Order: sequence, then structure tokens, then C-alpha cells
Amino acid sequence: MKKKILTLGFSSLLISPLSNANTDYQFFSTLDAEVYAETQPVKSFIDDFDAPLTSGDSAFTYNVFELGVAYKNLKVGYQSRFDYVLSFDPDTARYLHTEKNDLPFEERNYIYDLDGKQSTTNGLFVSYDFKFLESDTLTITPKLTVFASTHFQDAHVQGTVYSDEIQGALEVDYYFSKDILFKRFTPDENPSGVGYSLDLAANWDINQDLSVSLLIQDLLYETEYEKSGFVNGYTTEVPFSETADGGIVSQPTIRLSTSELGHEKTHTFEMATRYKAYIDYRLSDQYSTQIRFKRYDKDSFVQVKAAVHFWDHWSAYTGYETNSEAVLLGIENDYLGFSVQTDNLDIDKAYYANVSWYVKLAF
Repeated sequence: MKKKILTLGFSSLLISPLSNANTDYQFFSTLDAEVYAETQPVKSFIDDFDAPLTSGDSAFTYNVFELGVAYKNLKVGYQSRFDYVLSFDPDTARYLHTEKNDLPFEERNYIYDLDGKQSTTNGLFVSYDFKFLESDTLTITPKLTVFASTHFQDAHVQGTVYSDEIQGALEVDYYFSKDILFKRFTPDENPSGVGYSLDLAANWDINQDLSVSLLIQDLLYETEYEKSGFVNGYTTEVPFSETADGGIVSQPTIRLSTSELGHEKTHTFEMATRYKAYIDYRLSDQYSTQIRFKRYDKDSFVQVKAAVHFWDHWSAYTGYETNSEAVLLGIENDYLGFSVQTDNLDIDKAYYANVSWYVKLAF
């Protein structure tokens, strides 16, 4: 694990407003908090799952706070990060919604299939802007973050459940710092995790008005948790049957290995790679536009943004994103920026929300 970290070298910072600074030294701080849910508004998804059910098979949140210093092309700083990613079969969402809201079940096998990952990390990052081509029009920026973590969930549950009866078959592959599924196998002490992530950003100024860029987040991501809790195996419940004397019996089978009685394991935790691609075009001194393509696991988003430029390097912008159906509003200059994006101003009804800001100071 440590050898992997040492051999990765320098890594990438997200494409940042620091690149426009006129001084060698900069202090900067950034925050990006993004949450998205399908089948339920975000608040209902987290709380009671009691809103009307809509179609969907995923939910996620990515929250990153950074505080650092830049010197010319080099950036170093502190990062705090919380990630939550969940994918599931739509039939699983229907089963859970029916159960939680005391609705009538259909007499059939429901598909129960979900993958969930959650982690909280704190660490240090370093990045460097490598310049290429004439007039440095191509910039490639790797960013390496090394972090510690004691809180995580890594779960895969797959199988079927029959109606509202205790019948079905489930396979479980579950690792955790706190047991939220079975609620009985939480380790006495939090597991100890050390990990790294590698991002890669590239920006090409094709001409004075047109530029394209690419951001690959978590190109590599791995955390090794020592003494993590776990549940592995399967459970089955053969449907009720009638005996020769008229009695009713069932034959349950449970084969699980768990972390109970101090049997914790070392677990390697990984996150899926995320992709963002941008096309920026300056229409005039006053107006510009941008198209962004975003891919998170199975979900794809396309955003169109328009900006008005005024005063000394100020701009105000708005945009619209497909899939999330979210509207973007923001304002920025070379040293300060803030934006908010959502599909509904009533937070109780919103399926998507994103708040981000940056501050940078020359010294």
C-alpha cells in the first residue's frame, strides 16, 4: 500500500481560478457540495422514503473542502471529503417504499439488489501544472491526495424477497466501520484506514476564443482499512410447506461469516472514476458560453451555460443541466466565486442540489 503511494508522484488539482493569478504566492479555499437522488427527493431519500415513488436506480453525494497554498505551478493543501454512492434495482426501491409506507405488497418475488459505498476522509494533496506547446496553451495537471479514514461503508446485497413474507434468498458482501444493516457486528474500535486518490486535469486553449478541458476524478482511488467489520455469505428461507400430519414448517438456511468476537478483516475500498469534459467559447468581450459533459458511474449529465462579463474580470452566469433538470446561477471574478444549482427551490422537493465557492488571496 505504502509503495503504491510513493510511486504515484505528483498529481492533479481541479481546473481552478488560481491559474490566472499575477503573483507567485496564493492562498486559496474551495468547497463543492453536490447531492443527487432518484426515486425520491433528497430529503425524503435520506429520512423516511415516504414521497411518491418515481423511476430511478441511483443516488450520490460528493462533498469536498480544500484549503491550500499555491506557488507558481505548484499547489499543496488540506482536503476534507465525504462521498456516498448508491446504485440499486428499481424493484428494490419499490420493495423498500412499500415496506416503509405500509402499502400492500404484490404476491411475487421482488428483486433485492443494491451496491453502496460511503467514506469520510481527511488528508493532504499536492499538484503541479505542466505546460506544453507554444505559449503554454496546453496544461496537464496531476493531483495526488493521501488521506486517513476511520468511517466507511462498502456493501453489496443481491437476491430476492417474496412479498411481505420471510421468504427469499440474499447474498451479502458487506464491510463497514459501523454495522447499519444488521446492527450487531460493529467493531469495538473504528478501523484504521490509509489511502490515496489520483486526479488528472487537462486544458487546451485552441485559440483566443475556444478552449477544451477534461477532468478525471478518482482515476485511481484506494483505501486499506485494517480491522474492519464485515458480514459475508448468504441467507435463504424455503417457502412454507405442509407436513404429512398437516403441520406447517419452513427450512431457513443462514451461512454468514462475520466480524463478531473480534474477527475483523483488512478490507480494500475503491471508488468509481468520474469524468467531466468542457467546451468553452468566448462569443465577444461581453458574452461567453460553455457546454459540459459529466459522467458519474451509470449517470450522464449535459449542461449548457451562458455568462455575461462586466467590470474588471467579473462575470455572472446561468445554465441548465439535463437528467438532473437543475438550473445554475453563479457569479465570479479572479479571486472569488459562488454558485448554486438545483431543480427545485423548495429543498424538500429537490432531487438535485450543488453549492460551490472559491476564495483566493495573493500575498
